[in-house]
Amino acid sequence: MKKTTIKDIAKAAGVSIATVSYILNDVKTQSISDETRVKVLKTAQQLKYVANKSAQSLKINKTGLMGVLLFNDLKPSPGSALKYAKTVFKLEQLCSKCGYDVIFMQMGADALSYKVIMERNLDGVFLINVDQEQFYSISKQFGFGIPVFIIDSYIEDTLFHKIMPDFEQSFALCKTMLGESPEFLVMDSYNHAPLMERMKHYSGLDESQIYVYEDREGLDTFLSGVKEKAGIVMNEFLANEVWKMHKRIVACCTCHCPEVLPDAMPKILFDLNDYTEVVHMMNSYIHNTAYVNGEKFFFINVTP
Repeated sequence: MKKTTIKDIAKAAGVSIATVSYILNDVKTQSISDETRVKVLKTAQQLKYVANKSAQSLKINKTGLMGVLLFNDLKPSPGSALKYAKTVFKLEQLCSKCGYDVIFMQMGADALSYKVIMERNLDGVFLINVDQEQFYSISKQFGFGIPVFIIDSYIEDTLFHKIMPDFEQSFALCKTMLGESPEFLVMDSYNHAPLMERMKHYSGLDESQIYVYEDREGLDTFLSGVKEKAGIVMNEFLANEVWKMHKRIVACCTCHCPEVLPDAMPKILFDLNDYTEVVHMMNSYIHNTAYVNGEKFFFINVTP
């Protein structure tokens, strides 16, 4: 089979060979639109482009640095500051076992500063809770061949791997634990709106039966309208707030902190150990330029 060249990519993407070269080699001095950059990278992936031997040898000179970028909640809810604490801890632990040092950075929504993180030559990057605009703004900062994995964002882009809890599995189990179909859902907000829409879809509930947390007053008003009904609460910190007024709930521990909940509260956990496979997949991309995993969505399973 003929090996794909940058000339092939340029022809398929409808751009010049020089533009492809600039993008694949991450040349910072050239002004190239985000649309063109994403188009070329997608084309390179679709044509199964593999860098030449000299580029591969450069890639072997790893820095041993893994980036974990956490985007703060645009709409804070109870426990926002701790929402991803255990996820970040697990990633650091697993990356360390693979020989990486982790650079962690919280990204604000008002003034995104990439300078600090981009001064490091990272081998791979995890983006957590990133919205669409932020994602495309920062993902283009990383050169071709640097894998970028996305956690808790439902970005339908085949160039990147997405990791999120298995909401469909958890809602089915909630129904079993309640002994009946849930009649309401309380959930916290995520930065990526399509992810929230997927969660709502899997719940099987109408929009009128779902409350996305805004403030305590709004939560109390919603709960007053679902008295004696069975429901689901996403996020254990939010579940603690609901428990003060309503006891017929199952908590889905999306923050991996079940210890903060009362023993009497039914709860569903997600298996943090599933991140072992995720980190190994990231490591495979970093050390093998020919490695490709066709599965772009990876779901964190419910644990017994």
